[in-house]
Amino acid sequence: MINPIWLDTFITLVETGNFTRTAEQRFMTQPGVSQHLKKLEEACQCELVVRLSKGIQLTEQGQRVYQYAKEQQTKEQDFIASLKFDAPFEGKCVVACSGAIAQRIYPALLALQKQHSALNIHVEVAPRRTILAGIANNTLELGIVTNQPESEDIHSEYLGEEALGLILPRSLPNTLTAQLSELPISSQGSVSRSGESAKVANVSGKAKSKTDDASSLKDVLNHLGLINHPDAMHYLQRYFNDCGEPELANVNPIKLPHTGYINQLSQILLPVSEGLGYTVLPTSTLEFVSFADKLSIYKAKNEVTEPLYSVQTPHSALPARYQAVKQTISQVLG
Repeated sequence: MINPIWLDTFITLVETGNFTRTAEQRFMTQPGVSQHLKKLEEACQCELVVRLSKGIQLTEQGQRVYQYAKEQQTKEQDFIASLKFDAPFEGKCVVACSGAIAQRIYPALLALQKQHSALNIHVEVAPRRTILAGIANNTLELGIVTNQPESEDIHSEYLGEEALGLILPRSLPNTLTAQLSELPISSQGSVSRSGESAKVANVSGKAKSKTDDASSLKDVLNHLGLINHPDAMHYLQRYFNDCGEPELANVNPIKLPHTGYINQLSQILLPVSEGLGYTVLPTSTLEFVSFADKLSIYKAKNEVTEPLYSVQTPHSALPARYQAVKQTISQVLG
């Protein structure tokens, strides 16, 4: 590879036509200019200039080297300029998140892309551990995860809360109908808030405490069986810990009977709607199924939520095009 410093000196020499002016512009001595020229001629294995009493004259090889040097100089300038180019609404943006989050943010991101057609939006559905690993090793630029990660290799920003729901079928087998009528069950899309009434009426009209409801609910869960999915154990443990039902807090999700497993988010609620089991999912998933009228959400004493965080590398700023993407996501999830 030809030394670019020699080429830069040669360009100045050709354009000034004089060793003295070249030395002045390059902040060099005249012998230094001569030395650069000599080394360049040795590298090219040919004579590049003919020294005249009033300047220099390029040989044919010298003209070709000058053209080559100018092309290299232009390429370098264009390359440096390209590094500074950072359009706010142009380029590829990759966001990694869970399937439930993807359902919520993707329509808004498509609307953003429709507004700015030069944007190229990619949404990757991945588990939390994969997202965090991708951010840490710089294979992902932006992710969304539940719970704030504790790592110096990851920068996180709070986005909002994701509500979790214990989702049951609206229609249950006859053996469970009496038990269900005593439980605080809401219709699709309704979730209780903290501080709700602690009593519901049973079939005999006698007041029934929430503690008793928890016992009845345990029976219903054991009879129905869990429709398991990749996040089910995590969601169940979070739900049992935070829902405010003392007896549920002591239930080990691993020991609950299962009646099915599926790893496709769009299909998890289908067996529940058919009365084949129950599950725990973000309540937002009910907005994206056509059979939501066949599902119910248990109204626990406390609302159960998980915090959502955007994650990125702490060592460099995201390209400008990600700002609009992050703002859109925050509006949806905040």
